Amino acid sequence: MVLRSAPRAASLPRSATRPLPLREAFRVAGGAVKDTVRADVPGTSKRRGLALILALIIVAIVSALSAQFTYHTRTNLWMSGNLYASTQAYFNARSSTKIALLAVNAKKNFPEMQKFLNLMGSAAAQRLEIWQRACDFVNIFATGKAEFFGIALLDFTSEKAVGGKNTKADVPAFTCSVTSEDARVNVNRASTVAPVIDPNQPLNPQAIQGAALANQQRAAAQLYVQLGGLLHPMIDAGLFASDQEVIDLILAIIDYTDADDTKSEIDQSGNFAQGSGGEGDYGKYGYRTKNAKMDTVGEVQLVEGMTSDVYCKIRDKLTVFSTDKVNVNDADPLVIKGILCQAIEQDIERAQVCLAPGPNGIPPIDEAIIAMENCRQVKKSVYSTPFTSMSRFHEFFRQFPAVMGSGVPFNINTSIVSQQLGVTTKMVRIEATGVYGDTTRKMVSIVDTSTGALVNYHYE
Repeated sequence: MVLRSAPRAASLPRSATRPLPLREAFRVAGGAVKDTVRADVPGTSKRRGLALILALIIVAIVSALSAQFTYHTRTNLWMSGNLYASTQAYFNARSSTKIALLAVNAKKNFPEMQKFLNLMGSAAAQRLEIWQRACDFVNIFATGKAEFFGIALLDFTSEKAVGGKNTKADVPAFTCSVTSEDARVNVNRASTVAPVIDPNQPLNPQAIQGAALANQQRAAAQLYVQLGGLLHPMIDAGLFASDQEVIDLILAIIDYTDADDTKSEIDQSGNFAQGSGGEGDYGKYGYRTKNAKMDTVGEVQLVEGMTSDVYCKIRDKLTVFSTDKVNVNDADPLVIKGILCQAIEQDIERAQVCLAPGPNGIPPIDEAIIAMENCRQVKKSVYSTPFTSMSRFHEFFRQFPAVMGSGVPFNINTSIVSQQLGVTTKMVRIEATGVYGDTTRKMVSIVDTSTGALVNYHYE
């Protein structure tokens, strides 16, 4: 008996779930066209026309699927590349922050450095703020080179431990800037917590409430002066219509963070007092006053009267952290001017110093502020602290009229100034930037200089 193989099944078309390759689709379409244009076989024209239509439909479907596949493939490649670049830039920014933290905490982490600094004298060593040079150390690790006043001192470019990874050779992989957070105006300065009164204690509840109110009014007055220094000059720029609009905005900021629901006012004597009525019509915005500290500077945009233009101009000069006194070595000159003018107690003298134009066409206090700013920049350029004590700061403004021959003395109450200004840096802000190709990531960190701990950080 002869075994015969089963007849082979006729070849079946490819499954509909797997589209034809583009080359085969074009081959089928071409054959259909040839069959259609051949008219030697009678009665086949309709069948050939249908084959042409089907072939064109198949080609269109295959082309669309191929285009979609190509698009998704390229998109995935781009997303993978962006994710890789973003991750690399993130770690570059993080490296910058870690190096800067080592420099900020150098005195605490490296006792040997403190011994070296003591060779300059214990007083000078205490005044020297190494955090100001933190980014110089970062730059050494980023570029592999160390310079001092433009003179090349060291070259570590051949060492693997320095130099960040970046696809652009002329762009450092990470950079940073470090500033004193104490130079910013604390918008939470006037925030309060409702006093807890125990009726079983012998203390007078009314006395406790009175003391709390006095402290709040004192803090509100300080915030009023500091914000006034930033906001009042904006009247000339057209951002405010009058002084009253500035005052209303400052009072609204104070009311937004204090514990009570009563509107703050300024009495006829210029002192803060509790007024009557609510703290604003926030119901139309769908929220109410927070009556607590702001968590971010951006929250100040929720305050009634704060416009986007005003916020954009002052946001980098504000903080929400407890920085105590404003540091005169880094503070905005307008803030310093506002505090100094407020400390001139006689109205006539204040007008002569802060408002009336002097021989050079500007008020004498403006001339002094410009000279102070020039002095600050020169001292910082030579790695020196502009004012190492408040006594030197007061001496600068006391001697300025005589030195410059303005003829208008600055009768500034130094005790009032010292309540708001200081020379100590309590917190520093590190803004570290990581770069990889065209991708940039930024990490902002707030560091407590007394403990070296991170108070807050976020990525941008």
